[in-house]
Amino acid sequence: MLSARPCCSGFLVVFAVFLSVSPASAADWPAISPEEIKMTDIDQQKGAPAVILLHEELADDPNNYHSIYMRIKVLTEAGRKYADVEIPYSRRNFTIGGVSGRTVHADGSTVNFDGHVFDKVVVKGKEARGRKVRIQVKSFTLPDVQVGSIIDYRYSLRYDDHSFYAPEWMVQEDLFQKKATFKFVPYEGLLKLAHDRVGQGAAWTTFLPHGTNPQLHESPRATFATQHQASAFVDLQMADVPPIVEEPFMPPPDMMRYRVNFYYMIDSKPEDFWREEGKFWNRDVDKFLGRKAGIEETVARIVSPNDTPEQKIRKIYAFVAQLENQTYQPKREEQEEHALGIKPNEGADDVLRQHSGWHDDLNRLFVAMVRAVGTPAWMMWVASRNHVFFQSEYMSTSQLSAEIAVVQLAGKDVFLDPGTKFCPYGLLDWRYSGTRGVRQSPGKGTEFADTPVPGYNQAMIQRWASLQLTEDGKVGGTVKVGFYGLEAMERRQQANRTDAEGSKKLLEDEIKRWLPGNSEVTLAGVPNWNDTETHLAAEFNISSPLAVAAGRRWLIAVHVVQANNKPVFSAAKRENPIYFWYPTREIDEVHLTLPSGLEVESLPPNDAVKLDYALFKSSQKQESANSIVVRSIVVRRDLVMAGVAFPVTVYPELKAFYDKVRAGDDQQVVVKASAHAELK
Repeated sequence: MLSARPCCSGFLVVFAVFLSVSPASAADWPAISPEEIKMTDIDQQKGAPAVILLHEELADDPNNYHSIYMRIKVLTEAGRKYADVEIPYSRRNFTIGGVSGRTVHADGSTVNFDGHVFDKVVVKGKEARGRKVRIQVKSFTLPDVQVGSIIDYRYSLRYDDHSFYAPEWMVQEDLFQKKATFKFVPYEGLLKLAHDRVGQGAAWTTFLPHGTNPQLHESPRATFATQHQASAFVDLQMADVPPIVEEPFMPPPDMMRYRVNFYYMIDSKPEDFWREEGKFWNRDVDKFLGRKAGIEETVARIVSPNDTPEQKIRKIYAFVAQLENQTYQPKREEQEEHALGIKPNEGADDVLRQHSGWHDDLNRLFVAMVRAVGTPAWMMWVASRNHVFFQSEYMSTSQLSAEIAVVQLAGKDVFLDPGTKFCPYGLLDWRYSGTRGVRQSPGKGTEFADTPVPGYNQAMIQRWASLQLTEDGKVGGTVKVGFYGLEAMERRQQANRTDAEGSKKLLEDEIKRWLPGNSEVTLAGVPNWNDTETHLAAEFNISSPLAVAAGRRWLIAVHVVQANNKPVFSAAKRENPIYFWYPTREIDEVHLTLPSGLEVESLPPNDAVKLDYALFKSSQKQESANSIVVRSIVVRRDLVMAGVAFPVTVYPELKAFYDKVRAGDDQQVVVKASAHAELK
């Protein structure tokens, strides 16, 4: 399935009145060459399911119009999926139209698309720990697509008069492209932006192969001060564009694609742009925080005069965290919000009065309340690193997507995020950790700053199992699991989106994924789902096949809760940097009791692998029920990954480390029948 992308990176309003001109009517389809008809494979990507023969995008801002055209050759059975086209879009800002398409068979016969275009929400990938990403798309399917077919389709996106969307060219696709062309016609007049700032002319940043650059075609009547400003149009033409290689544990794919990000110019230098944007954002924040009716009275009820500064902050944090968080609620219709009396929050007092707010609203209320007890506190505007990496040279605030709080305690900055549901005190949502943004700074207005990366003990899973091996080779018993910090936050957020039965199934399914196939898992009791400041604790009763018969012996996997682990890195070579969402730790302890007729013949050796940023330790020993008879095995395992980002040159070392972890996890205990006993 090919996912086409609308071109949109920012919203602008016209300062000068202009005459809107409708785009020309669609031309006939480009001619298909005999070579394209005969094509069965491509040298640059042998075995590819399909190839993009032609990719064209036009962004015409004066006419409020973007268009996309694709021609794809289907090379294998797997390539037939590209007949299904999905167009992500914002229903609020765009209207999609002009959808047309056709299928051309190898014999030259043509089947035109005359079907329906559907509006739906789809899942597009997952974030950490399986969190699904849902987006709004228009979808359609081209008819009768077979191996050897060529498919053509085009569509347009329109937006309101007096608004502009500087495009984001995502040049790479998941298929090899024979030819890709892009064109942007910016609006040449004056533009009124947020905060009444005036811009003119377009500029861009690029992530392209060395020596490849967009070409500027200037209007003779226009003069500009900066090298990259565009007045007439900008285009980019590329041939033989390799596909994006998506690999496990890589940076956000859109940050690795060849791309061009456009924006309308306000300031010619990044430092001037961010200083001015920071000034306006700072003013907006202070205006919001300055509306504080009822805040001092509320704070006085929450804290005690005898509390230490940190105790006061913790109490305020707990108060804000329990307010209704609209970011994690199903979207309400406007009529429902009106009936409930819910209005947009224009100040901290509104958030307090309504006991409700979005992520940033709650964090702003928190800062206002912290300031009310005399503790310095500020806001910080950050990029969400699961999608983008902040680039100061890209002069667009569209990179910054969330606000967090910075509190000064004992002379040190503490970064806090009560606006993220179930985020414990002292942590940030991982998306806002280890990222860059703009923060309020006393005496400076605003400045660039970085948020801290959590430690590996702040995203930890701890498992303790007490199991008994039966004479038929199964194990049964209890597994207790503790999820700490970010691991607990992620699972609590997932449970918050479903009911009690759904939450129970989420955990049971996760434990099943750890254990051998055909395991039975039942959650015992109700976990502490809503207790944000403590780890998420759960206990399970399990029954699982474990031992494998080998003649008169049995082989038993020593690391029961790692039985289904797949290789972290299986490829011999790597194209992209390695990128983990956050540092992690896993600690396991398994007590396995043998039946009376069995005894241990051999245990695998203890393991220890250590790098500057990673650690793996595994130990196995026998325990005696009395001084003579050995009846149980105790296995301990500790795995730490303390790093987040690694260049591709480190891949061999990382792969070797995880291969050793896998080998250690796959080791087996050999047991045999005791004297005068027989294996069944």
